[in-house]
Amino acid sequence: MSVRGSTLTPLYFYTAVVLCLLVVTRSEALSWGASSVLLTSGILSWGLLEYGLHRFVFHYNARSELGRKFVYAMHWSHHENPGATDRLFSSLLISAPVATAYLLLAWITTGSLRAASLLFTGLVVGYFYYEWLHYRSHHSKARLRFFRYLKKYHLLHHHQTPEMRFGVTSPLFDIVFGTFQPVSPQRGTRSKK
Repeated sequence: MSVRGSTLTPLYFYTAVVLCLLVVTRSEALSWGASSVLLTSGILSWGLLEYGLHRFVFHYNARSELGRKFVYAMHWSHHENPGATDRLFSSLLISAPVATAYLLLAWITTGSLRAASLLFTGLVVGYFYYEWLHYRSHHSKARLRFFRYLKKYHLLHHHQTPEMRFGVTSPLFDIVFGTFQPVSPQRGTRSKK
């Protein structure tokens, strides 16, 4: 299964943005400890953002025709055809406003462009992990137990409980917000992928 280069545009774009931000802010010194906390916080904030977008935006019950078309284009088309590879990453049209708002909010909150850049870098790492894991959930066999669990958790969201299990990279925020449903092991059966 091949992936077209244009589907990877967000990968190239956000990698370039992160590198530019880190180069531009390199003179603003932060300790290794502070940098690690900021990067980790950025990754965790991705999990919260992923959950919030998936639950409240992508599964929004729009009333207007335009709203329904938007939600369908954003996400429900994926539920109808989860095996499609034409959109490996979310489009820049969707992701760039969210990324820009996050970076500006992080900058305003921390008062430091370097701190905001590290938070944003963590967010982008979380986003790339999400896209990789989501793709693998639909298109490959998971070898490690942890990834088999996440794959099954996500596929159950698609095929049995679209109103539950919104976390793709982790069920953490499903647990926190009450949309967790455990994956029950099936004895004597194995996943086909």
